[in-house]
Amino acid sequence: MKALVLHGRNDLRYESDFPDPSPTAGEVLLRMTYSSICQTDIEIWKRGGIGGGEWSQPRIQGHEAAGIVAGLGKGVTTLKVGDRVAVENVRTCGLCFFCRRGQSQLCEHGRNFGFTDHGGLAELAVWPASLCIKLPDSISNEEAPLAEPTSVAVHAVTNSGVQVGDTAAVIGCGVVGLVTLQVLQAAGARVVAIDPRPDSRALATRLGAMAALDPVKDEPSKLLPDLTNGFGPDVVIETAGATGTALNAAQWVRRGGKAVIVGFAAEPQELSFSRAFMGEKVVMGSSGTGIGGYQKAVNLIASGKVVVKPLISAVVPLERGIPDGFERMLRPTKDVFRILVGNGGR
Repeated sequence: MKALVLHGRNDLRYESDFPDPSPTAGEVLLRMTYSSICQTDIEIWKRGGIGGGEWSQPRIQGHEAAGIVAGLGKGVTTLKVGDRVAVENVRTCGLCFFCRRGQSQLCEHGRNFGFTDHGGLAELAVWPASLCIKLPDSISNEEAPLAEPTSVAVHAVTNSGVQVGDTAAVIGCGVVGLVTLQVLQAAGARVVAIDPRPDSRALATRLGAMAALDPVKDEPSKLLPDLTNGFGPDVVIETAGATGTALNAAQWVRRGGKAVIVGFAAEPQELSFSRAFMGEKVVMGSSGTGIGGYQKAVNLIASGKVVVKPLISAVVPLERGIPDGFERMLRPTKDVFRILVGNGGR
């Protein structure tokens, strides 16, 4: 089969004869439609792996993915050949301390589609049937991969404890930030978007933000109280992963509020306890998604409460995935949100 295969640091190759996978018991064979490239994929490409070390074996990336069921492993009865599915990309053990406490996103033995296991940047893939979510007709093949970042947003908003009528701010309006904005709105919050890029602020406004601020020119520390009843946002969710943005989240949330840190920064981050936690603020991390989060993401997209089509900047075939996908994402003048790579299941 054709696939984009990572062999090491800066060594991503298009291969036309990678071995076809076969489903084992409980798994399905998927003919991949599209996978979307996110910043994590770029960092894995440049580093040759994830988690501080290079992968020891060639690996197919692509963790934001969807496909069409092309074959059934033994015992699979919940899906049939021809079903369109989104891939819930974390495979948990169900037995460790965290899984047994209902915190499967912290699983000690979790495996990941596109990280520890081969992912969706290929013609074919295999994955447990239980982690393939059947798609309604209202979600297109192109929209389906963005259920993954939406599930991250669902988990972050759940962790925030936001209430109907609350005010919130989102720092960083890339794809995760823009779907977080919409999930917050679906939960009944009024949201301020914060991002230095004009196109991100414009899209945030289009998607319903009550204000969109430039963190360089607009001084959010002064404007946010004016926009949020004089106290600051009840909730701040940080998705930028840039230097200093975690501290900004902790500083800008109101006293007694909650700052949720989603973004992964390449450089170490520092928080000043005296400045960040004054006033009984809560600062917490949010990683991946929790139990049922992926299904909720699919439901939100299907209902139109989360709109992802404007976040799809380009669709490129698998054979052009490196120059028109990965390399374009790496350009200093990045002009895209998500690039889809695939052949639509053909």
